[in-house]
Amino acid sequence: MDLDNKTRELLFNKRLHLITGKGGVGKSVVSLALALTLKRTRKRVLFAQMSPVESEKVSNVEIFDKFRDRVTGLDYIYIEPASALEEYGMMILKFRRLYKMIFEDTMVRSSIRAIPSLSFLLLIGKLWYYCTKKRSSGEYVYDYVVVDAPSTGMAISMLNLPHIINDAAPPGPLRDRALDIERMLTDKNTTSVHIVTTCEETPINEAIQLYNVIGQRLSIQMGLLFINQYEALDKGDVEYIEANRDKLPSSIYNCILRKMRDIEYRQREYERLLRHITIQDSRIVRIPLFEDRFDAYRVIKDISEFMERHIEHQDQ
Repeated sequence: MDLDNKTRELLFNKRLHLITGKGGVGKSVVSLALALTLKRTRKRVLFAQMSPVESEKVSNVEIFDKFRDRVTGLDYIYIEPASALEEYGMMILKFRRLYKMIFEDTMVRSSIRAIPSLSFLLLIGKLWYYCTKKRSSGEYVYDYVVVDAPSTGMAISMLNLPHIINDAAPPGPLRDRALDIERMLTDKNTTSVHIVTTCEETPINEAIQLYNVIGQRLSIQMGLLFINQYEALDKGDVEYIEANRDKLPSSIYNCILRKMRDIEYRQREYERLLRHITIQDSRIVRIPLFEDRFDAYRVIKDISEFMERHIEHQDQ
């Protein structure tokens, strides 16, 4: 399953990598694994996680914090509306006292929370800042920015927002910034959006939806399609089990049978996905089910090492 040159370009020749998919499919794990894989190119990598709501970090958003001492050479940022608004407000107003008078007013805070699209704009705006940040030499600060983006519905809303603003907003700073963000997202030399799914009905449905929206409505470069926890039945194993079923205790055979039926169901869902997409097989990365379930970091390392073996990186 080695990837062809075109597919490697989707990783190693793009600076911004947005990873999305249905919640619960391992999106955060795959995102961090991809960041670790890109880090091996000896380039500077920023791993970003974002939450569109003002709340305490949930467990999947804290994934990097848990392993910070075990991951070296990888920069990290957690983007949320409150901190993004503060940075933007300070950039415009310059003085913290003035910022507090305006943006920490109870009525202003309530009004901001009542506009979900503003949260998305703050998130994507801060992401744009880190993607375009340059050194005094003119080089970008980060060679790669890997983003554990919001799940399907919120990701679509966030990625579509700059286009909506450009169509609806009058000329001014807001529209100018939205245009900059849209150019970044739709620049096929800069950005790839990768989808993570498992072989289950709802995740597959959302993966198909994302695939269609990304390519057709958003005009953003579709990257890789990661099939997480992929399992397939080996014909030889099936034949062996059937040939020896009389030698197995019924309880064990029934467990095996349930597992086989589950894998068959997942394989049917995988085949349904293939019928609805047109991307090359080489752009589909089937990540096997790793059993180190009680050591999340070990699973991340396993997936990263799997990517390393199957995605030949280019040292540039």
